[in-house]
Amino acid sequence: MGNASLSIDAEAAGADAQHDVRKHAKEGPFYRRVFFQATVVGICAFLAPGLWNAMQSTGAGGQQSPYLVMAGNAILYSIMVLTCTLGSVVANRVGLKNAMIFGTSGYTIYAAALYTNNRYGNEWFVYLGAAACGVTAGVFWAAEGAIMISYPVESQRGRYLAYWLAYRNGGSIIGGIINLAFNYSGRSTGKLDWRTYLVFVALQCLAPFVGFLLSPPEKVVRSDGQKVKTPEKIRSLQELKEVSKILIRKEFLLMLPFFFYATFLLPYASSYLTLYFSVRARALASLISALGQITANFFFGTFLDWQRFTLNQRARYSYLFIMALFGGTWIWAVVVQHDYSLHAPQLDWVDSGFGRGWALYILLQVNFALAYNYGYWLAGYVAKGPAEIIRLTSTVRAVEAAGGAVAAGISSTSAPLIAAVGVNFGLWGLSVLPTYLVARTVGLTTDREEEDDGVEYDCGVSLAKGNVEN
Repeated sequence: MGNASLSIDAEAAGADAQHDVRKHAKEGPFYRRVFFQATVVGICAFLAPGLWNAMQSTGAGGQQSPYLVMAGNAILYSIMVLTCTLGSVVANRVGLKNAMIFGTSGYTIYAAALYTNNRYGNEWFVYLGAAACGVTAGVFWAAEGAIMISYPVESQRGRYLAYWLAYRNGGSIIGGIINLAFNYSGRSTGKLDWRTYLVFVALQCLAPFVGFLLSPPEKVVRSDGQKVKTPEKIRSLQELKEVSKILIRKEFLLMLPFFFYATFLLPYASSYLTLYFSVRARALASLISALGQITANFFFGTFLDWQRFTLNQRARYSYLFIMALFGGTWIWAVVVQHDYSLHAPQLDWVDSGFGRGWALYILLQVNFALAYNYGYWLAGYVAKGPAEIIRLTSTVRAVEAAGGAVAAGISSTSAPLIAAVGVNFGLWGLSVLPTYLVARTVGLTTDREEEDDGVEYDCGVSLAKGNVEN
């Protein structure tokens, strides 16, 4: 009985100490909390890639034909393969905050390039803008992913990912409103009004200044009262060696097809919308697709954190759901694209048959959002420690960029879109099983520990393992 009494006293003392820590965390400056950091990252994502997505979601950056913009995007994604891979090296040298600030700076150059092409027919600036965006965006992608995975406690990770992506998609919502406001009278196919891009350029210039509001990781306090664990700074050569180890990890190799597939559909979706729908239908699509992505990610993120199911069940069930949805979408795409390849329609929202093809585009964008959310949630559980989170997010973003580069390269040619559908469908099929082999292992150790979380003592009192050890 004496030992049990001491254990109970220790448990009470530990609970009081934990309460004091959490109270202190809540009383600390709001700008040091994870929620504030997530909001800053979200606003940066809103202003930089979010508005970039808004331009892309009108189809080929709002231009009359997709080929020049897709060639530029192929350059952008190709450069990002390198810059994403080196993202953890840059973050290790300059820190996540400075990486975020630098990472937002190239998007406005890209938007300015689209403006000059739209209004004056300038082509060389599109390539230069794409290259500049590729250099900076790779660093941004790596930094934002690392922050949003490593800062929240694990039980809130899915919701924080959805919160971050809501801002990113929010950029597309505002962009969609801007697009629709300037282009609501465009009932034929063509390009967006040139004034649309001036608003995008002005907004994207704000992104680096927002990045300055981010706190250094070592000063951020999580909801459990603990400070964010920061990886130890090491030499750049050693960091590269650690990144190379990620590239040969079994889990990374198994997830590689999924991340390559995740962005592969975007150039096809962009070309599809550009070639078959009116200017105002494209502007409306950029708005509705963003609303659909936010809604889907909200419910999906909530499920990923739902404690009714074990972590392993959530990993497996959510993966099987999204992959079934993706497969069904590509079956639908084959049917619609085959018909459009034969008749080459130019559809406005007042035309008969508009809804069937336009809704396919919206669903493709929702598919991308769900793949994005799940991919980073999964990567967070595969990574071993805070340093590896940055390395893993950097390398998977490089794989995504490689997929985008290949897909944009295909879309920059006059290759039939039905071929792009077939390639996407095939990549989906190749990614189903390997990634599931990773998903089915998530949480197995954690789930067993949760089942054994209570230890019975001879006095009949059940105490948590952590409290006894403390």
